[in-house]
Amino acid sequence: MSEIWIEEKEQTEEFFDEVGYYITLNDEIASAYFISEGSEGDYVEQNKTFLRDFLIAQDKYPLYLTFITYDDNVNECITLFNDNKIKYTLKYLEEKRTYYTILKKHSYQPPCFTVMITDSNQLMFVIEETFWLPTQNEFYAISYSDNLVFQLRNVTEWGRKKERSIPVFNIEADTTFITICHDGAGIYLFSNEEKYSTIDRLCSHLPEGTVITQINDTLL
Repeated sequence: MSEIWIEEKEQTEEFFDEVGYYITLNDEIASAYFISEGSEGDYVEQNKTFLRDFLIAQDKYPLYLTFITYDDNVNECITLFNDNKIKYTLKYLEEKRTYYTILKKHSYQPPCFTVMITDSNQLMFVIEETFWLPTQNEFYAISYSDNLVFQLRNVTEWGRKKERSIPVFNIEADTTFITICHDGAGIYLFSNEEKYSTIDRLCSHLPEGTVITQINDTLL
């Protein structure tokens, strides 16, 4: 049983800075929420479990999971998905990343997987195998449609201009997608669907047995 708190978010520049990854929407989204089991104890496992149970309760497929991984993890992911007959696409983003070993500097383009999840068994398996990535602050998003592209843009980090591959979500009438908070400490849910249009409606679609301990600034 999950014990969560929910915060309805105003979509300001500060909010999108909080979400991170320079996430961009190509149109307006009606509702945005932060949902978390907290940031103490084994919060990563708790938030992973809530995410899994929430998506299973919605019973809506296919789902599209997009994540960025490390260069040396690509073959492992390919084998994992092929062996389990899970459909995916792999592309390499335009930005360049670097890391250093004792001997030299290495540059690579970040590998990005989009996995199509068609049932609850695939969902449980894929989340269990991949949720470690957002806990290390790699990009990780789940959408009810294949509505995500990456665009190379100039950003300023620590006073220096850099090129980054920015996630851009295509917003449609029934758009719903989820991203993960830093360190796996919760989820952000964005939606234009009526069933998530208010906190009361969102709460009516939570997994059975979910306990809500706080809504916005109000303890329950």
